[in-house]
Amino acid sequence: MTEIKKTLEILKSRWPEVALIIGIGTLSLFYNKLLYLVPPNITTLQKLVDLSWFFAFIVVIELLITGFQRTLYLEGPNRQSTITLLRVGAHFFWRMLVFGLIYLLVYWILAKSIYWAMRSLLPVNANFWETAKAASFIYKLCFTASSSILIKPLLFIFPLIVVLDCRLFKSFKLLKHCKLLEAIELVILFLISTLITYLWAFLPSIESASTVPKFTLLIVATIAQGFIGLMTAVMAVRFVASQNLVYDNVAKPLDSQY
Repeated sequence: MTEIKKTLEILKSRWPEVALIIGIGTLSLFYNKLLYLVPPNITTLQKLVDLSWFFAFIVVIELLITGFQRTLYLEGPNRQSTITLLRVGAHFFWRMLVFGLIYLLVYWILAKSIYWAMRSLLPVNANFWETAKAASFIYKLCFTASSSILIKPLLFIFPLIVVLDCRLFKSFKLLKHCKLLEAIELVILFLISTLITYLWAFLPSIESASTVPKFTLLIVATIAQGFIGLMTAVMAVRFVASQNLVYDNVAKPLDSQY
């Protein structure tokens, strides 16, 4: 577990940034909770405004994580300001967005295909598929299987872009150089993160977390998932950087690039 130990040391060195990223992620959970508590007669315009703020949280988190990854590659464990993380992350925004949209589309289609295959092949009573609990459980299982199948592009495409500052199409070509068997610790951590995501199906939902213990459980799970996700992001960048892949761009000092 050498790589995990080194990753924890980096996160410890840059703990203010780690706390900020995980804190904003947790704050978005609170905001999501508030969206479920809004009066039912709220105007459509206000709903759109509320959703816009929620998506703004997501964008900020992704920019911070991307900036964190790139500055990790360039500056190692040296701490960076929030403005620097956002500025560096913005450099990759459109590539991040396009990859996210492509991935989500493939992810959704694959998960739906797995669901319909299970529904067609498993000898289960038709009523089973209509129950809310069963549907939630099965859908989670299908989406978990989908993310496991897409593990390689999910782990390495964006780290390739962040490290090499290459175009999205080029990153897919370079994906062949990243071998999962050479990144066992990273794969294990990803599978743990995926398992935690799957376990969300057994946690109280946002709208049903009406008691303090239930909501506390959601917060703890969110923090744990955020921390493991950040560990995965760091390890993926370190792994890609260790491959010494060649691209047109040369890593320059941070101040001269952004």
